[in-house]
Amino acid sequence: MQAPPDDVDLPASDVVTSGVAIRPATGALAEATPSPVSLDIAGTDIQVGVIDVGIEEDNEMEIPESFYEAGWYRYGPAPGSAAGNAVLAAHIDIGTEVMPFTQLKNVPVGTLITVGRENAEPVQYEVTGVRHEPKATLNTSEIFQRDGEHQLVIITCGGDWLVDKDDYEDNVVLTASPL
Repeated sequence: MQAPPDDVDLPASDVVTSGVAIRPATGALAEATPSPVSLDIAGTDIQVGVIDVGIEEDNEMEIPESFYEAGWYRYGPAPGSAAGNAVLAAHIDIGTEVMPFTQLKNVPVGTLITVGRENAEPVQYEVTGVRHEPKATLNTSEIFQRDGEHQLVIITCGGDWLVDKDDYEDNVVLTASPL
């Protein structure tokens, strides 16, 4: 998944990776919001650890290699923040559809999600939507939004496996609002 576009309002530069400025959060993002450490989606096998991730050298969001971990985009809002999207992403397995995140596409609206946080009470969300978005048209400005109402966004791959591209056609995008 492509990292946030350049037009996302970011403060002064901290680190530069492949020409992309990685910047510390300010304002509402700089609140002492604890890092997420676990993710549990009711009614599924998605009960995994969460680790902090950033941006790969190819300007894509880092995603943990393990099928049993999700990555939290540490340069954006955290779960439980006052505003913006807390973004988590994870891999699915090719072809077998037995690993946890293959179930993301079938999570019903209204499902309860619990995000455990480091040294803090967990936060809960309710699923408001799940959609397939072609990777070619995924709106990263919307996904990595840092202002507006707070929500949780969870992303994985989906759709058809494209042998010629060695990748999936779509992203599955789940959105959830805090309770």
